Amino acid sequence: MSYKVELFHSLLNDFLQGESALITIEGEVLAVRGKHPATYGTLSTAANIVGKYLKLQEGDIAVLNDPYSGGSTLDEMTFIMAVSEDLLWITRRPMTKSIKTGKSIEDEGLRIPPTPLLQNGKVNEVILSAMQAHPACPTDLGGATFADWIKAHFAEMILHAQKLHDTIEATGFEITGELIEEYVELSKNLAHQRISENASGETRVDIVLDSGELLRLNLEIHEGKIKMDFGGTSAAKTIHLTESAAFGTCFHTISRYYGFTEYANSGTFSALQVTKPAGCWLMAKYPASTLKGMTSGVAALQAAIELALTHIHTKREKAMSCYSPLTVQLQNGASHIVVNLQGGKGALASKDGDSAQVENLSIEMIERELPLRVIRADRRQSSGGKGKYSGGRGLIFKVEALEDIEATWLSDLTLHRPRITKNCSHGDPCEISLDSQGTNKVLPVLGTQKILKGDILTLCSGSGGGFGKAE
Repeated sequence: MSYKVELFHSLLNDFLQGESALITIEGEVLAVRGKHPATYGTLSTAANIVGKYLKLQEGDIAVLNDPYSGGSTLDEMTFIMAVSEDLLWITRRPMTKSIKTGKSIEDEGLRIPPTPLLQNGKVNEVILSAMQAHPACPTDLGGATFADWIKAHFAEMILHAQKLHDTIEATGFEITGELIEEYVELSKNLAHQRISENASGETRVDIVLDSGELLRLNLEIHEGKIKMDFGGTSAAKTIHLTESAAFGTCFHTISRYYGFTEYANSGTFSALQVTKPAGCWLMAKYPASTLKGMTSGVAALQAAIELALTHIHTKREKAMSCYSPLTVQLQNGASHIVVNLQGGKGALASKDGDSAQVENLSIEMIERELPLRVIRADRRQSSGGKGKYSGGRGLIFKVEALEDIEATWLSDLTLHRPRITKNCSHGDPCEISLDSQGTNKVLPVLGTQKILKGDILTLCSGSGGGFGKAE
């Protein structure tokens, strides 16, 4: 790898923080970074739509949260900025989290299509005010109004983009078409090499979601390329995943497995071919609701791909992980909080799976905002999937209602266990239960329930699977 290519790669790593991407105005993906699998397909879609229809000038910024235009869920905003006449920078920021499900995307909140809000250094106050006036517009974004929150992110982006320009100018570094072409080609070769170093073959995996959808994956690996054919996957019942989110999840899963996620661009994208039948739940069409697809659907897709790779690469066999967090929204009047309980990781052939960590969970804040008492917030007592090596433990969150509150929750919806290899065992599934007046009731994997004063709600996220026979 040449010095200029290494410097360019380092520049991309320094510039792209969080869920973000850099893409040429012609649609060449230079880099994508992020933790959420769907990011690797949705951000480039957002940039391509904005680049095609809005024609941003340098310094202009457009926003969107519409999943059908490259967004994720409606509680995350995607910003697209022209950092030069040739490059678009896309970044995604979370807003106030909420769980709103319905038959239509419009039931989930305020849907914003690609909209130019900053042009020639001026904010379009008319459009921004109209967004803020919408009854479904998020409120109290860290103490700021929606309009102030948007403007604050504009200011941050302008400063960050200026730092990029200053760095390029100070180093005398020039991003040329030839450099981009070399970088993308080297990335492509890296992906093909990493895939070729492992076994080739083909397999089929079926996963049935609790909502009734079938996910059927026919995976083939040959000469450094991967083909994923989802022929046989059923139509949607309640799970809808956009095409760009489905591709992003497929790419993210294989790039993590083979170790080239840091080189996510048009070159490495070419190592993957994805075929989906029209009308299946991986090809959502407006106005279908997408929240469950972006959470439970993504988790099912990750599980299917990892299971298929395990079938082919037997020397790298591992147990299944619980990919989808168990998410609960607790509400009392206008106050609400959303808690995400991550699942445990699957065990490997040589070690236990990693247990989930309790992250960003302030018991003091929860008890201050809502009339409830947190009884427990830690790891489940279960050791996860059984075997010589145990699966990572999930989390438990247990609260007592001090007044009547409402709970809405969403789990991974994959209690129907897929066929796994003989060396592995399944971990514990998500569990939701309610203790009311001395009677314990197991609740469904998805739902809304009024929690009466004195009731105790217990939520447990899934555990990772175990590996090997216990001695």
